[in-house]
Amino acid sequence: MSPKWFSSKPSGPPNAKIELTAQKTQYCLGEQISGTVKISSDEEFLVDQAVVCLACNESLKKIRVLGNQYGTSQTEYWDSGVIYSNVCKLFGAARIPQGFAATYPYALTISAAAMETLYSVDHFVKWFLNATIEVNGRPNIQTITYEIQVMRPQISQSAPAIMKEVEREVVLIPCAYCSSLMPQAATFCPNCGARRKT
Repeated sequence: MSPKWFSSKPSGPPNAKIELTAQKTQYCLGEQISGTVKISSDEEFLVDQAVVCLACNESLKKIRVLGNQYGTSQTEYWDSGVIYSNVCKLFGAARIPQGFAATYPYALTISAAAMETLYSVDHFVKWFLNATIEVNGRPNIQTITYEIQVMRPQISQSAPAIMKEVEREVVLIPCAYCSSLMPQAATFCPNCGARRKT
């Protein structure tokens, strides 16, 4: 039997689960993504941190021109990279005990200046969301990576102002001098010019 100090540490990921939920799958630029992360564990292990990551990847199809003494040739290739990312830290270094279970809220803002989701023949922009437990000395535990749709906010056209026509009833009374009808609120008769008797 080998001495205790020679016993090997577990090499695989801890026996734990991490689940990510989001309120929806479609968002607008400048909007906030929020949801919860549920963590449970059947063994004790050390954690460096737990985070939720949002990333925007852009892929462009390009042409590479190769030349030598016999001529030139063109080959197509995809140039890909992360053009935007945001991280929400759930907690830092910690010891996760056996039987641990907790739910953590998170919130991440999509930059209003970022690019919206795009699919074309030679240009892709995709947004991804996942959660990761960075385990100390062992493989990390990660949720599946969710793809979300990001759109430009719709500019709502304001409704045209509605003009309301106000109808007012005018009461007519006969003039005491010429018997012509005149408005009850008038001071002088429009026909003869006489002052209305009160």
